[in-house]
Amino acid sequence: MTSLSSSIETLFALTTIASQLLLTQQELEVVSKELSPNLAAPKLQPSPPFTNVAQMPTITLPQGTYTGATTTSDNKGKINYYHNIPYAQPFSRFQPPQPIQPVSNPDNVIDATHFGPICPQNPSRLESYIYGPWPTPPNGGEADERGCGVLSVYQPENGGGERELLPVIVYAHGGAWQTGSSQINWYTGTALARDGECVVVTINYRCGVLGFLHQPSNPTTTNSNTTDELALGNQDHILALEWVRVNVQAFGGDPENVTAAGQSAGAYNTQLLFDVRPDLFRRAIIMSSPADMTFSPEDAGKVTETVKASLPEGKTLESATVEELLVAQAAATKAHGGPAQFAPVARDGGGPIGTRREMAKGEGKDVLVTWTQHDGSAFAALSQGPSTTSKDELSVKLTNALFKEPSIRLAERLNKAGHRVVTLEHQWSPEGYKLGATHCVDLPLVLGDFGAWSKAPIHGTSTEEEWDRRGKVIREAFGRFARDGTVPGTVEGTSIEKLRRCGSMFLAEA
Repeated sequence: MTSLSSSIETLFALTTIASQLLLTQQELEVVSKELSPNLAAPKLQPSPPFTNVAQMPTITLPQGTYTGATTTSDNKGKINYYHNIPYAQPFSRFQPPQPIQPVSNPDNVIDATHFGPICPQNPSRLESYIYGPWPTPPNGGEADERGCGVLSVYQPENGGGERELLPVIVYAHGGAWQTGSSQINWYTGTALARDGECVVVTINYRCGVLGFLHQPSNPTTTNSNTTDELALGNQDHILALEWVRVNVQAFGGDPENVTAAGQSAGAYNTQLLFDVRPDLFRRAIIMSSPADMTFSPEDAGKVTETVKASLPEGKTLESATVEELLVAQAAATKAHGGPAQFAPVARDGGGPIGTRREMAKGEGKDVLVTWTQHDGSAFAALSQGPSTTSKDELSVKLTNALFKEPSIRLAERLNKAGHRVVTLEHQWSPEGYKLGATHCVDLPLVLGDFGAWSKAPIHGTSTEEEWDRRGKVIREAFGRFARDGTVPGTVEGTSIEKLRRCGSMFLAEA
């Protein structure tokens, strides 16, 4: 009876968390004030992610010539960066993305030194427990439905030209398929490019109702010559990777050595690539994916009907304003339980696992599957409130149910399918942060910098030196993995296991 009661409690939490993930800006400000007065300011103080601009590097692509900037910091190495580079033509609402076209006069120079547009979205309630206030200009771009098909590129200054090509990491952000962007200072790739000695590309994709509203009557044909009903957000992800394959060599990146990476929703989207476009990458880093989640066409269809019913009278999905769509999205999120309301749909009842396609000999990929020791604690806090800790029973249950156990099962399935898999658990907890090594604790170790995350509750009281030291260890490990598929036997603050096949058993190698 105790076991049944415990299972019901966990199920109830899982089915109510998603409806709590998003809230209005007014509600966000109230919650932030209650949790921590220093988070109540509506805007970050201007602190651009890059300082000490030394020169203006220029890249010429078939679509145009872009001028970026170069950042240096304490002799750690110069990184060129370029923001707001389109990988798609301006989006048309609920239509598949179209590739950016070459221009007749690529000599027309375009400024790529400022963040570009983000996909229109509602605030995330996790801001109060993890992120802090959303970055505003100049620390992030403005919302633009049509113009958000853009990405940023971070290039070690010594890369490019006739030098040896560098490995490439293409990062897809998380955010429950409803929030996030590459065009904010949380997700800059400067430190990763520097310490990982690689080219880093961070991508936008359409979120929420604009990117993951289920409309099964609109099948699309992917460039792999198969017809699939992929969500528009997933199609954006694929088109961005296709752009990388064509253009990354101009930045000194090796188009034949691409690592597809993502966290949370972005990690789940990366799983999907194994099934639909494995030709676009050689390696993968899958961070805190809800790997076993399935979202059926029936459930997705109910969400779509709620969105339509929540629009103002006389308005349709096509005629509604962006603001009206976001209000309807919030209503659908609140009305429907479960782990997701806007997400990739599992047409055959199974989530993306990377095993639906027969592996040719030698085709297996290097895969790094990671999670954090207390991945579920922030979600437990959404149900229990600010007094939640990483050791609470619900925190432990949600960590295991949503992330750790699904990630282990994913690693085993991929290994059995012929991929070379390493698992890594992030175990370091910032000082003064009672949610411990929660969801997203690894992000400031990989992307952004101390200033960008300075308002984030997840920062705790750990010093800049501590974050940078631990981050450098992780970034170097990720760069090494992207280069040749290897991972050090030990990485500070983590637990690592390498899976090898042994009949039907999976054994951990030291």
